[in-house]
Amino acid sequence: MKRKKALPLLLTMSVLGAFALAGCGAKDAATGATGAGEKGEVVNPDAYNNEPVTLTFYSHNASVLNNAELDALVTNAIKSKYPNITPQLVTGTNLDKLIAAGEVPDVILTSNYYFHDLIQLGLASDLNNFVKQEKIDFAKFEPESIKVMKSFSDKGELLGVPYALSQGMMLYNKDIFDKFGVPYPKDGMTWTETIELARKVTRMDGGTQYIGLDLGQPTTLARQYGLPVIDEKGEKAVLQTDAFKKVYSLYEKLYSIPGIVEPKKKYTYGIDFFLKDQKLAMFPYWLTPTTARLPQLKETGKDFNWDVVSLPTFEEKPGIGREVDFHLAVVTPTSKNKKAAYAVIKTMVSEDAQRAMNRGTRLTILNDPALKKETAMDTKLYEGKNLQGIFKVKPGPLPKSNKFDLKIYPFLNEAAKNMAYDGKDVNTVLREAEEKGNKWLQENK
Repeated sequence: MKRKKALPLLLTMSVLGAFALAGCGAKDAATGATGAGEKGEVVNPDAYNNEPVTLTFYSHNASVLNNAELDALVTNAIKSKYPNITPQLVTGTNLDKLIAAGEVPDVILTSNYYFHDLIQLGLASDLNNFVKQEKIDFAKFEPESIKVMKSFSDKGELLGVPYALSQGMMLYNKDIFDKFGVPYPKDGMTWTETIELARKVTRMDGGTQYIGLDLGQPTTLARQYGLPVIDEKGEKAVLQTDAFKKVYSLYEKLYSIPGIVEPKKKYTYGIDFFLKDQKLAMFPYWLTPTTARLPQLKETGKDFNWDVVSLPTFEEKPGIGREVDFHLAVVTPTSKNKKAAYAVIKTMVSEDAQRAMNRGTRLTILNDPALKKETAMDTKLYEGKNLQGIFKVKPGPLPKSNKFDLKIYPFLNEAAKNMAYDGKDVNTVLREAEEKGNKWLQENK
């Protein structure tokens, strides 16, 4: 995942101050309610009348990049019930500029991974009353997504509503396994077994180096294991734990396979190396971005014999796949169209809208096995593939996130680089990473 730089501190402070003043006394023009998340606020989405409203949306790392994607996710879901709500995607700018211009959108779509950005800027309002009044049943949602949402507030606020889930899986190139006469990966493998399988297909053949497995950056497996990188008080990095050593021992084992780290010191390869270069035998990735890339693969005429299996697991955590990762909708406190925003969000998480979305390019947030059997069905991208196998593991829990987590991750990734390039041992790289993390926290917190 790409990292986003923190917004300028001075701008952040000024925006927070403005939102604080707006929330203290002014009544929202659309709802008549005082404050964005005040206990007494009651807004009934179905009370939305026929007044034409242009509802602005902004995608903050939620992969809604054009009008076609907004239509598929929002417009098509609401047009029959709310024909006078016109969703409009704001593009070609960023949050800094929108805030500075006083043009904060009504709804921000983001992921739990980047949600702290919005919280720090005061761009999320409490949706508890809306959810309660409209009887949105979170018991039907992926449970880990609701658990994570609630963890973002110590005051019991619900600052967003999840609408789409992602699912970890492992892609593999059948042609490479066939070339070397090695059995394919299967559902339910452990990471240890996967690395041993990678050893069998990491070979030089006809001048071409084939790579058995790319584990990605260590944050991938650390998050799957559910490891915090900062202590509960938010004061110190906690990287020299037995669990982190367990994770890094897998990377150490992988890097020891001859050919995995190329002479030019290349040790990570990525999704394009799997799909375009087609020299990578196995790659753990996400369902949604894979689905987004597959049409391009077919258009180039370079499709190949590939398939998917469930994400490998840790021996001591059977059935637990990649960490819960989801997209959510946030209603900004300064929105003048809250009724319309709530109406749209309620519709987005309805069963009909979720089914349509799920049959397309995004996975439903609803914890419904019947819906998952229809995943990506309309795209026809996974015909003949083991797509249902990826659901044999469930999303893993995450520890409570810290707004500084993203600042510590680069030190973890650098630690892996030092193992691959310089042959440093697990204890050394984790000690160095923790020291750098603590230094950063002391200097910047």
